[in-house]
Amino acid sequence: MTSTTAAGRVAGRDPRAGGPGLPLPLELIGLVGRAVVAVPAYMGGLALLLMASAASLVRFRRRCSQAAPFWATMKGELGWLLGVGGPLVALVHVGMGSSLSLQAYFGSTFVDGTGAVVGVGLLRNMATQMTGMTMAGLLALRFIPGLVGVRRRAGEIEPEDRGRFMGAVAAPRLAAAALATMLLSFWGFLVGSFVGWKSAGTMMGLSTNMYFLFFFRMIWFRDVIGLIVKGLAFGLAGATVCCFEGLRAGDAARDGIGMSAADAGTKADDRGPDASEALSGRLVRAACLSMVSMLILNMTWFLMVYHAVPVFGPSLLQPPSP
Repeated sequence: MTSTTAAGRVAGRDPRAGGPGLPLPLELIGLVGRAVVAVPAYMGGLALLLMASAASLVRFRRRCSQAAPFWATMKGELGWLLGVGGPLVALVHVGMGSSLSLQAYFGSTFVDGTGAVVGVGLLRNMATQMTGMTMAGLLALRFIPGLVGVRRRAGEIEPEDRGRFMGAVAAPRLAAAALATMLLSFWGFLVGSFVGWKSAGTMMGLSTNMYFLFFFRMIWFRDVIGLIVKGLAFGLAGATVCCFEGLRAGDAARDGIGMSAADAGTKADDRGPDASEALSGRLVRAACLSMVSMLILNMTWFLMVYHAVPVFGPSLLQPPSP
């Protein structure tokens, strides 16, 4: 009887805790197995949320009635992202524009080609990439606290309608993030180009005409198309991760977030720093995963489009002959 009871206690123990008698190699195998299962499950959840959001846009007139209006939500999120992201993206590209411009000062290129280095560097890669990295943190900060209590409301909806509800909730945020990242990429390109122009004139005495002559000579319309496509893709990828992290959170009562200020204060008194630590961990995880997804998309663009498609091949700027 005693042995049976002890066996029952061992069998009922949480397998993730690992029994004291469990060999270390088996614990490591268990960790690897859980990771192998968790990663595809996470990616599948992202794909399902993205498809549900797309389906919500397709059947726009038959959206889930429990979700907030699409246009009002999208305009509100877009306005916030542009208003808060504008100064941050501008400050980032002040550094990028000056750094690219001073490559000639350090001898990496000839002085007359400074405009080309700044324009091509920002338009083809750096503007979208740096804007996307900046937006990864902003999207996590904006979307996750606002969505963390949605699961509790979703529990009140019929099971067959929950997927539609989640898609309808995420769709306006995905659209706003994609548009904001694309528009802020253009904004960063303009700021960086302006700063590069002023740096080239101040530090190296490069004339305005020479700077913009090579600047416009090296910029092609397909580079503008690339900035639009990459900006939309980066924003969509980051927003999908952040919306998924917010929607998969436990209900607000358990986490102590996504509640009114009074309720949140009471919950914090009851649970201490646990709720804020849980939210902080979720924000950091979402921001990091968003950045990883953008880096993967950027590498894919380089290999599958820029490197493989002849029309997007590299352009070479010949130095002036002596």
